[in-house]
Amino acid sequence: MFKNPSIIMRITYGKTIGLIFAGSGILIFPYFYPDIGWITQLAFVLYYIMIGAFVGMMGVLNYHPLIKMPLPWWFRGPWIGGWMNLVLMMFIYDELSTMQTQFFGAGTILASPWWFVVEGALFGLFTDFICTRYAGEGVACVTNADLNP
Repeated sequence: MFKNPSIIMRITYGKTIGLIFAGSGILIFPYFYPDIGWITQLAFVLYYIMIGAFVGMMGVLNYHPLIKMPLPWWFRGPWIGGWMNLVLMMFIYDELSTMQTQFFGAGTILASPWWFVVEGALFGLFTDFICTRYAGEGVACVTNADLNP
């Protein structure tokens, strides 16, 4: 079940990286933003575990059949992470703006919530690199690796 390449291992690596990343965020959040509630912290943990799983699952698609172009790990991971963080940023723009302003101070370039999208792209890049390096990618992940007992 855990042979290389394997979709199960890709998802496992993605979820583990998401848990580690979000867990480190839980340790850092109270120092920079003491008003953050436990529900928001739990939401970030579950959110990054979900992004890790998405990046892991999407590793099967290393070629886009509609536009007939390859999807290498260095494009696929940042696209998924950046897109997911863009969607989340649009929903929590005001709270994220307050958090960024408290983190970095008002009037600085890093106070913009749009940096959250860049952070998601970097997270996706790192996650897809690890998943591809240690669990493979493409059709080989789902053909026989997870079906043999």
